[in-house]
Amino acid sequence: MFFESSCCYYTTIQTFVVTGLLSYFVYNAYSIISTMFAQGKRQLCEVLKRKHNERREEFTRLRSIYKMGPEERRIMALSWDDLVAGLQTRKLTAAKVLEAHIAKALDISEQSNPVTDFIPLAHEWAKELDDLEEVKGPLHGVPFCLKEELDVVGMDSTLGFAKRLYKPATESAVIVKVLQDLGAVPFCKTNLPQTLFSYGGDNPIFGNTTNGRNNKLGPGGSSSGTAALIAAGGAHFGTGSDIGGSLRIPAHFNGVASLKPTPGRLSLKGGAAPIDVVIGIRPTLGIIASTPVILTFVMEKMLEHGHQLKYDHLVLPIPWNTPALESKKNLRIGYFTSIPFLPTIGDSGDMVLKAKKSLESLGHTLVPYEMPDLYSFMSINGDIMLSGSLKLLKKSLEHEQIADSIKTIVKAAYMPKWLMRMIGMIFRSKVISSLHSKRMAVNFDRGINSVNDFYEATGKLNTITKKVVTEWQKLELDCLISNVYHVPAPPSNSPPISPSPYVIVWNLLEFPAGVVPMGTESGKKIDEFDDEGDWALKRAKEGVKGFIGAPIGVQVIGLPYQDEMTLRIMNELWLANPNPII
Repeated sequence: MFFESSCCYYTTIQTFVVTGLLSYFVYNAYSIISTMFAQGKRQLCEVLKRKHNERREEFTRLRSIYKMGPEERRIMALSWDDLVAGLQTRKLTAAKVLEAHIAKALDISEQSNPVTDFIPLAHEWAKELDDLEEVKGPLHGVPFCLKEELDVVGMDSTLGFAKRLYKPATESAVIVKVLQDLGAVPFCKTNLPQTLFSYGGDNPIFGNTTNGRNNKLGPGGSSSGTAALIAAGGAHFGTGSDIGGSLRIPAHFNGVASLKPTPGRLSLKGGAAPIDVVIGIRPTLGIIASTPVILTFVMEKMLEHGHQLKYDHLVLPIPWNTPALESKKNLRIGYFTSIPFLPTIGDSGDMVLKAKKSLESLGHTLVPYEMPDLYSFMSINGDIMLSGSLKLLKKSLEHEQIADSIKTIVKAAYMPKWLMRMIGMIFRSKVISSLHSKRMAVNFDRGINSVNDFYEATGKLNTITKKVVTEWQKLELDCLISNVYHVPAPPSNSPPISPSPYVIVWNLLEFPAGVVPMGTESGKKIDEFDDEGDWALKRAKEGVKGFIGAPIGVQVIGLPYQDEMTLRIMNELWLANPNPII
């Protein structure tokens, strides 16, 4: 009995000691981790504060040097043709043109904040061009802006992450080198939403960008700053990128033109990314310009003569197809004005019909096109794009301040899948009638839990791809026109907006797609829209009332590697409806 009691006593003591030691180690581990986390956050806060101060001081210094005088205003008022001709004939110097663009961009930055940093070496590059005996190329001396993600020698590419500050690139991105070989001068970097996974335009380093035509509206993302600067008259063209509409949504919101090329036609080398890979979808770089004519000129000069192969042997060696661009052959063009998943509100559908009428007047045949079920597509899109991506995003965002436009994504990254599905069930059911939204439900009940799930999602995507291509072939289409989004640009302080199935589908299918400005929102048809009692549609309908006067674009979609035909239709629409955004 005594022995058994002693054993129990010592066992109790042993358990108490082990529990105490474990508690001690757990507490200390927690304390160490908490301290490290706090230290990491403090360090990034200090880095942010340093960058904010330096940027403010630099912009103040530049404003004291570059001002919009009569000569600067004259240069910035020049048409594209006159600017290029003036530089080609040496009636204009690259240095003076650069100075005018810097002055204008500084003025615009007071209103919409599209510029993250000005490129210090731009002055040296402009002077080198002026010192040449002959012009360097077809873009000699033309300034252009570039999305902050693209590397420029000696500058950071942060994507809105403080941890990427003060890590300058040792060489420029391929697309930058090619444009410089053509004589163009990169003069500033432009803003983007933190992580790039947003249609907003804000991050903790450079703040929030607003619309280039109306600073009360949002700019679209993620090529926010480029589109806003061009729309405000600060540059004729610039670079952007697209993995889910990031070239086309900003163009639509700001009333400018853009092209998402077929993946592989423009080199990605030297472009930073928030995560190493998004499974199942390939990003593309592209150009945003004030008009499709300028966009076409820049794309042609970049792609002809294989300029990119000099720096990137993996880029597709597809030569520029001039006959496809200049062809006078009448085409069969499909069109649709809305989709059940996210029906258009206001004038967006009418702008497609306006484009249809213009193309028919030019001799083309326009035929209705029926898209496959995009409820299923959006669910698959979420499965494929976010499989593993949210986990990688969490790691990227460690210790970072979080931008408003991505807080919903970040919450989703930390939300258990069972909770996501429960929220999806609440939206789908009518238990809480005010929250009923089958469209919102799609965003919450998706998820890939295994390799088999991924294969199943990929199989469903292939089925949808076949339906799109089969319908395309059945109608014998050359290309397609549609909306870009179901509404124009929302107010800049509105909640994060939903992904656009109108644009994302062409990322997954890898079709080239561009945007051409077509008009503005009148507000006359908003009240007649049927919101179906759906929470998401009711919120959108109410929001559109604040969009009156906002630009509306039309999307032109081509078959893979038919980028030139896509640009042809964009140009025809522009020339038939010049300057539709007043």
